[in-house]
Amino acid sequence: MFYHGYKSYLKYSFPKDELKPISCTGSNTFGDYALTFIDSLDTLVVMGDMKEFERGINWVIENINFNNDITVSVFETNIRVLGGLLSSHLIAEEHLGKEKYSGKLLDLAIDLGDRLLRAFQTPTGIPYGTVNLKHGVPMGETPITSTASSTTFSLEFGILSILSNDPKYEEAARRAVRSIWLYRSDIELLGNHINIFTGEWTIRESGIGTGIDSFYEYLYKAAIFFDDEEYMDLFFKNYQLINKYIKKDPWYVDVSIDRGAIVWPIYNSLQSFWPGVQSMYGDYESAFSTIKSFHIVWRRYGFIPEGYNLLSGNVQLNQKGYPLRPELAESLYHMYQTTKDPIFVRMGKDLVWTLNNLTTTKCGHANVLDVETHQLDDRMESFFLSETCKYLFLLFNTEDNFNNNFNNSNPNPIDMESIIFNTEGHIFPMQYRFFKKSNNLLKNNNQDENLKKIDSTKIQNNVNNNNNNNENSQNNKKNKNNGENSKEDIIENNIENSQNKNNNNNQNNKNIDNNNKNIDNDDNNILDNSDNVLDGDNNNISNNINNKNKSKNKSKNKNKTNKLDGLEDSEIQLLPGSKKYNWTCNQLPFLRRISSGTFQFIGGPHDTEWFEDKKIKEAMHDLSS
Repeated sequence: MFYHGYKSYLKYSFPKDELKPISCTGSNTFGDYALTFIDSLDTLVVMGDMKEFERGINWVIENINFNNDITVSVFETNIRVLGGLLSSHLIAEEHLGKEKYSGKLLDLAIDLGDRLLRAFQTPTGIPYGTVNLKHGVPMGETPITSTASSTTFSLEFGILSILSNDPKYEEAARRAVRSIWLYRSDIELLGNHINIFTGEWTIRESGIGTGIDSFYEYLYKAAIFFDDEEYMDLFFKNYQLINKYIKKDPWYVDVSIDRGAIVWPIYNSLQSFWPGVQSMYGDYESAFSTIKSFHIVWRRYGFIPEGYNLLSGNVQLNQKGYPLRPELAESLYHMYQTTKDPIFVRMGKDLVWTLNNLTTTKCGHANVLDVETHQLDDRMESFFLSETCKYLFLLFNTEDNFNNNFNNSNPNPIDMESIIFNTEGHIFPMQYRFFKKSNNLLKNNNQDENLKKIDSTKIQNNVNNNNNNNENSQNNKKNKNNGENSKEDIIENNIENSQNKNNNNNQNNKNIDNNNKNIDNDDNNILDNSDNVLDGDNNNISNNINNKNKSKNKSKNKNKTNKLDGLEDSEIQLLPGSKKYNWTCNQLPFLRRISSGTFQFIGGPHDTEWFEDKKIKEAMHDLSS
């Protein structure tokens, strides 16, 4: 699937930005800098094609020049091009060596970063949405931008600051995040679009989908990658707010930032990234419930439409397309990596079947114009190769044979358990030098006294407590106004009724995928097993989630002996530097053992396989059971 798209792009479109897979031509859609080619380079590495990767980076070094009079999206250029250059540089530096790689990709990245940085020269520090690569911000450029577009720079700009030894990139990215947070509403929700001069929200709606999605994603990923407490505190705070106002289990909706009332009961396809973030964070139960519902929508239509109306249970008008998006595949990959439950691999098989059978053309893979009729559109987005194919390949690589894709003579294969993906799927290895340098370079910035400080004392670190508080809040709301329902209550009830209707349809197996009756004929047994889980057969739900439920039974665990005695009050030295972590019984981090008594902080919940010391293994087993 990847190589059909990649080779078709090279044959019919290269060096233009994107492939038109029906007309077998190409088009420049973003900046006339071979976007799909740059976006695909680290996917070649994942596929084990180091020869083509080496050829590709050499072409980029020799041919790409960003000093062009062209206006580009700051957000898209950052995540796709700058992210692709940085990822390819890091991989080439580690796996090709100085003999085969000159380091010139970093020079290109610095040049591009400087050009993008001009967009951040605003009174608030919130960047413009577009910039001219040669002349800067265009005359008359709108001051309105989305939350996601203005805050999704922390990873790329942070890494660029480390590699260039210049903090200006990271400082710009951090100031944008702080400024956006400054303008939160009275109930601490962020809107969707904002005026970068005044800080006024022009779309006063909050959610986890279009216009705001990667804001949350980068808070968590930057916190993990750079060991950054400010970003982690901010993520915890926003996770609470999402559970309190936006989550209508198992769905998520858009709400008013002033009252938290539902204004847009739509499942937006970009929301599909969220279960992946939840699984990395450790909230498996909520993630499983949500991704199960998302997958039901996929099976019904063969794809996920851009918008699915939760009230009517149908595709939202004018949101019927599916542009080969990766978010569901991304979440399935992360869910499998954190739980090792094969149900997520089986769900992924649905995606592979429909992508192979319903989007393939002579010259590549085409966007879906209408998920109900399966009419195709003459476009293949670059993220189909950089993300969708990459995550699906890794999902089915269940034996962890990624490193075997490299030649045995290669001394430094990529450890897929020690990387962070940017929001375009580009690979950023979490190497110790990043942690070490980030302490010195990134964490000593002066705080802007005019910005509100995060009240971290109000942030609860325990995911289960967050869920319990959210449930209590929802129950209290439902007990209000007996006999007199508010507009929000009516919408919530309609959503619940719609979901019950969809579940009944799924249980009866009568209406799933009416437009594609043959969607799962290739492997009925696998899909039958998947149905058992999706229809609520708790006996088939993963042991990981069952064990997590059991651990919540307070009465059962009330008198349980805690085997962390002796470790609980001690401190274990962690990388980087002198940072230490106090053991507690309530929440343990992801750690990786480096040497005796020394562990590297990764983030999230625990994994017993990472511990070798007998006492710690016993304690972790005791807690997990």
